[in-house]
Amino acid sequence: MSIVVIADVKNRSVNPSTLEMLSAVKKIANKNNMPIYLLIPFGNIGGNSYCSGEFKTCILDLNIEQYSAPILVKYLSTVIREVNASYVIGLHTPFSIDYIPTVSVEINAQCVTQIHSLDVAEGITVTRASHTGKLDQHIVINETPIILTVLPGSFEPYTITNMQRKEIMTIHIPEEDKHGYCKFIINDIEDASLDEADVIVGAGKGIGSRENLNLIYEFAKVFPHSAVAGSRIVCDYGWLPYNKQIGITGKSITPKVYIACAISGSSQHVAGIKGAQTIIAINKDPYAPIFNVSHYGVVADIFEFIPQFIEFLQHNT
Repeated sequence: MSIVVIADVKNRSVNPSTLEMLSAVKKIANKNNMPIYLLIPFGNIGGNSYCSGEFKTCILDLNIEQYSAPILVKYLSTVIREVNASYVIGLHTPFSIDYIPTVSVEINAQCVTQIHSLDVAEGITVTRASHTGKLDQHIVINETPIILTVLPGSFEPYTITNMQRKEIMTIHIPEEDKHGYCKFIINDIEDASLDEADVIVGAGKGIGSRENLNLIYEFAKVFPHSAVAGSRIVCDYGWLPYNKQIGITGKSITPKVYIACAISGSSQHVAGIKGAQTIIAINKDPYAPIFNVSHYGVVADIFEFIPQFIEFLQHNT
């Protein structure tokens, strides 16, 4: 038996959050004395820096520019079977969602997605959010093989200390399987505002309409070095461009302060804001999941609270 960690891909390179998965599986490996295999899905994404003597490494001889999910599934499944993997771990991102469900069918494995914690005290229990984050499901693993996907930002990144590489296995792919029908496309629109801002004000579906963004922008102007961002649904509605989206399918942010305005706090959005030093939530629903991760919360209607807050500052500064 063994554990396979599938390195995630972001911007044609290994996603640094791959290290979070290694932290999670170390708990399982230490309890069950299992070897860990780090499986790097492409040979040209700079995965060498992750090849540590602490793990056995497999690299698929595929080119990311010739990406094909069915071909990836074929060879991932082959490796998983060869190493007799009981646990297969992927990061819950658009890349993994493209192939993980098919791998679970291919190897006849259970699949639990979007876990944010893992406990190995007695048995192995994983936790995932449900009902838009208002409840947690605690799932006890009794049967294997099983595939788990981990929400980015859920675990501390593992620190690789032993860089003496050993047992690196390259899986050579026949030429006829190297002709994919898809390719990775990176949006050429670059906006550094969310990376550079000290304060980010996030707008959620609860703002009601594109016109109400004016209130959010007015609120953001109160803070120096600020920027405005949005949840996925705000960008899906076209109220903000997608380069302003925060979450799993958007950006992960690390400002000094993040202020969530009328954002319920889905697990996908929360995964993108965990890097913020301070999280403040303003929502009229006292049971909104965003309050579970915020450092400070204001239970109020933003259309009442924000104007009063701005007026208070204008009269006291």
